[in-house]
Amino acid sequence: MRPVYWLILMLFFSFSAFAVHNQPYHLKLLAVQENGEGYEGSEADLFLELKQGSGRVFLDTYPITKMDTQASTRFAKEIACSHFKLNCQKYDFIYTIKASSNIIGGPSAGAAVAALTTIAMLDLPQNEKVAITGTINSGAIIGPVGGVKQKLEAASRNGISTVLIPKGSGQQRVDEEERENEIENEREQERKNDTDVQNNSQPLQTNAPNSTDLINFSQQTLNLKIIEVMDLDEVIFQMTGVRLHQQQQTIVIDPAYQQTMQGLQQLICSRSEKIEQELAEKGVQLDSNVTESIKARKGRALNASTVQDYYSAASFCFGNNIELKSAYYQEEVLSNDAARQLFAILQQKVLALEQKLAEEKIETIGDLQAMMIVKERLKEVHEALKDFKDHAAALAPEQTAALLAYAEERYFSAVSWTQFLSMDGKKYVLDREHLKQSCQRKIAESEERIQYVGLFVGQDQVVAMEKKVGEAQKALDAQEYEVCLSTASQTKAEANTILSVLGLREEVVNDFIDSKRKAVERVIVENTADGIFPIMGYSYYQYAKALKDQDKLTALLYLEYALEMSDLQIYFLEEPQFMEKVQAGFGLRREWVLVGEGILIGIIMTVLVIVGRKIVKGRILRQKEEQKRLLKPVKTIIVGKAVKEKKK
Repeated sequence: MRPVYWLILMLFFSFSAFAVHNQPYHLKLLAVQENGEGYEGSEADLFLELKQGSGRVFLDTYPITKMDTQASTRFAKEIACSHFKLNCQKYDFIYTIKASSNIIGGPSAGAAVAALTTIAMLDLPQNEKVAITGTINSGAIIGPVGGVKQKLEAASRNGISTVLIPKGSGQQRVDEEERENEIENEREQERKNDTDVQNNSQPLQTNAPNSTDLINFSQQTLNLKIIEVMDLDEVIFQMTGVRLHQQQQTIVIDPAYQQTMQGLQQLICSRSEKIEQELAEKGVQLDSNVTESIKARKGRALNASTVQDYYSAASFCFGNNIELKSAYYQEEVLSNDAARQLFAILQQKVLALEQKLAEEKIETIGDLQAMMIVKERLKEVHEALKDFKDHAAALAPEQTAALLAYAEERYFSAVSWTQFLSMDGKKYVLDREHLKQSCQRKIAESEERIQYVGLFVGQDQVVAMEKKVGEAQKALDAQEYEVCLSTASQTKAEANTILSVLGLREEVVNDFIDSKRKAVERVIVENTADGIFPIMGYSYYQYAKALKDQDKLTALLYLEYALEMSDLQIYFLEEPQFMEKVQAGFGLRREWVLVGEGILIGIIMTVLVIVGRKIVKGRILRQKEEQKRLLKPVKTIIVGKAVKEKKK
């Protein structure tokens, strides 16, 4: 191939990287609107244009939109981009919603927005006879909506053949949904909100039979095919016939993590046995309720360690340690002076550990997560120290004992987690400036998510989360970036948990948690394959599994924690390779580096072609010489034989 051809190919691939989708993508939305006597289903149209940009989201609606639709659109786009690892920073997203209703609002178009975002970014084939109604939640899980019956009726009238609805919605009885809609409508009236297209709860007077569920109603009355879906992967498959994520893979546990966590669990659980022994030697008789509580945790710790869930086992033992240590100090009947002395000793230990941590070099995501846990524990110890200092005189002896026990065990936990600061892994740029920037981004995400939640549950219900974001901001100002990142991540996860459970029906809670668990597993598998084992994400994932049967809401919360902590690397850059360091050292612009790389590749390919030709030509010449050498004796023999015959 001539060198000019290589140059043409390089230019083609370079420009193709900057190509922009000019085609507007379209999806039918299902909605409800007021008809004068009540509410009825209607359709709306969702359009998406991609323009070269930087990941910004623009929303244009006819007629005017409510704030929750703008927030839910941005949220849905982010989830699609994250879930399918789409390079969304290359484009600006221009969404347009056209409807016949007066007001557009609510989150139930979230699944449709996420689906259309994915279809547009990957330019997938699409069946526009398929529509979707449902919210979108973290982990790309499809959440429940109201007004499903009315939306199905609208789909039937407007040529839709298949409707995708959240799992569990199809089994809901027609009359039951109407009662729920009426209740929700009363709440809406109390909040003085206008009727909207994408509201989660819309009443409708109907004469439909009360003895059927929505799936049978749709098949018998509307001639619609109904498919219940749980996640965005299934939505994309039903709309396009393409499966973007293959079969779920098994998590491969990092051996270093497993060994370290097992040692940590043994350390914390053996501490329980030691404290129990000391109490027995002192003849302390525990309250029967305390005894039962400790016994239950010991059993759960044993069960967890049996299945190699060492984090959960350590957590259960930690709870026992606080309770046992509190009983120990209550038996001692500490005076204020004695307690003050013990707190002073603890404070000295904390300061010594913090000095040691300041010398640690953070290079991997594992290092960062371990440091986040250690510093979070130490922050809680500092808070306990401050509580005692501020209220020592007013604290009852049992309160002092409980506070001291908690502080000491939290410190012991912090020391235990320092073992994870030496795990290997892919290196990232984790200097103070990048940690600061990641913390700022996490705070912004948390604040946005809290505002979004407040639109549905009321601002008075998000006060605790707002306070927690304030704590993250204080940590940022104090340059405690690991604490800031941990606190902001937890707050965002808590907001996601509230969004996930809005309208969730009891009969699908287990399925919902299982889907969230699978989403966490997928993220952990992907990151592990990329050389990043998320020690916090995996630990929280294990703990959620251990809690599922006893406390579903807490299990769901820890799955949200796991999702947040399993993808921290998206906020950081990988440690630059040699050429990138050279670029930075000489202050070269990326565009010139790319041009230089292209020229260098062209030169290399040209040299390879020239050298290749010479090698081939040389090989041919050597073959000819070898043939001459082999033929020469043969000719000599033939000539000699001919001469002899002639003489005869």
